[in-house]
Amino acid sequence: MRFVSHRLPIFLEMLLNGPFILLFALQLTGRVPPFIPAAVLTQVLNVGAYVVPFVLTVVVGFCFWTSKNLEDFIRRHIFSLVILLPLFVTFGDKEFAFWLSSAHFLSTILSLYEQPEVGTLTAKPIWWRSGQPIFPSFRLSPAQIVLLSFAGVILIGTFLLALPVSAPENQRVSVVDALFMTTSATCVTGLTTISVKSNLSLFGQMVLLALIQVGGLGFMTLASSLTILMGRSTRMNERLLMQDLLDVNGMDELYQMIVDIMRYTFFIELWGAIVLAFGFSYEGMDFAEALYSGLFHSISAFCNAGFTLWDNNLESYATSPIIHGTVSMLVILGGLGFIVLRELREVFFRKKILMRISLHSKIVLTVTAFLLLAGTLFIFFGEFLNALDDYTLFEKVQIAFFQSVTLRTAGFNTIPLTSLHSFTAYGMMLFMFIGGSSGSTAGGIKTTTFAILVQSIRSTLRGQRNVTIFDRRIPTSTVVKAIGLTFISMIMVCFFVLIMMRLEPNQSLLTLMFEVVSAFGTVGLSLGATAQLSVAGKIAISLLMYVGRVGPLTMALAVGESAAGRGKFEYPDGRVLIG
Repeated sequence: MRFVSHRLPIFLEMLLNGPFILLFALQLTGRVPPFIPAAVLTQVLNVGAYVVPFVLTVVVGFCFWTSKNLEDFIRRHIFSLVILLPLFVTFGDKEFAFWLSSAHFLSTILSLYEQPEVGTLTAKPIWWRSGQPIFPSFRLSPAQIVLLSFAGVILIGTFLLALPVSAPENQRVSVVDALFMTTSATCVTGLTTISVKSNLSLFGQMVLLALIQVGGLGFMTLASSLTILMGRSTRMNERLLMQDLLDVNGMDELYQMIVDIMRYTFFIELWGAIVLAFGFSYEGMDFAEALYSGLFHSISAFCNAGFTLWDNNLESYATSPIIHGTVSMLVILGGLGFIVLRELREVFFRKKILMRISLHSKIVLTVTAFLLLAGTLFIFFGEFLNALDDYTLFEKVQIAFFQSVTLRTAGFNTIPLTSLHSFTAYGMMLFMFIGGSSGSTAGGIKTTTFAILVQSIRSTLRGQRNVTIFDRRIPTSTVVKAIGLTFISMIMVCFFVLIMMRLEPNQSLLTLMFEVVSAFGTVGLSLGATAQLSVAGKIAISLLMYVGRVGPLTMALAVGESAAGRGKFEYPDGRVLIG
């Protein structure tokens, strides 16, 4: 009886709502089989739009009947309650019924992993039989889980953007462009092969924005946050993975970090959206449009994505301090990382002494300040008599600072990048390669890696055995990892430059190098090559953005993890001459 009580709502929803979801999806994608008459399909969908809310009501009622108490019911089924309200508000609307019931159906499928078996108190997967999984040797390492989670989000996003509803009427986003845009959004890069405003409908823009948010926070972080919000417990392997990703020691610290991440993200993006909305409204935009533009660009900026609603990016607001200043602040905050944001909050609001913050935060803040200043001076003097020649001195400083900020993997621009001198473009690639900070929404090899690399070179030149930063010794394993990450990244960039030279022979070397470094660092800046890429070039850049987002070291660990335990022998030391 207990088994039936747990499974009956699931089977009921599959039996009654499943066909409606399937038929509407076929109509949406234009793949309706010829043996189904159009009139019959329309009638079935019209009836289904009224049936779906009642089916979900029965499912929720049954779940309430089988729950221990009201608190247990709300904790386990709050998502279903949230879905029900808009279903009845839009009662009879086929499209709303489809999307809301699909979301609930997906959550129902996922709940199969959490339902306990008869006579047990622990949750096991549905394919679990006799205490042993069908594939006992199939074990995923943390690195492999990160890779697969991003790949799964990209596949789902590609499917959604390829739907007719994602494009304006009489238009369609090709599968390759959908893949490229989804990868760019999930990897918070900002490179675009189509116009966000002209080639995507409101639904397509919302999908893009959701992918940016998921990519910026990270799928595992977002999934854990939703689990906590819904009051469900996470499995032990998920907890260990999140502890490794967020660099925390215990469960209490893990939960607090996840709550802080969601709180900081919501507060900062909300603040940015409000300020940008007033800024766009002040510039003459309609308030409703300004509100939407403020929300879109606030999320895009904090996640370091670089997507805008205009084909010329933010060039129209190059001299508007309230807009480019707010975007700059959002990009900097997003690029610092949540660990640093939490410590800065303690400094400003709890009067914690700045010098007592962690070594990680000290390195991040110091290197970030240095790179922002160096980038500003470099662009200011490099383009003083070139791209910045028509602006006043104060406007030149504004533009130079903004472009220095966006080199931290944000991807916005307030001046045409094609007007830059080749000297400036090459120098910008060095800043893009470094990127933002670990644990942030930014890409690149990260500021901490750059700091350790510089200190390692300095220690080698001075003949010192240890690498020290702020009177703290950096472990040898960390130094080796930083050097390995930098070396792998350089090899990856050089390899893809060669590939792009072969695939795009009509593009100049500097343009392709800039495109590759921008994609690898998930920056999103381009010298104009993105819109002219061939199909093979789009796929290659998409792959590079994926590698750049998950990290080349994570990719290498994921690929080589299966052979990690083989041949564990210790060999005698060998002497090799170096230099």
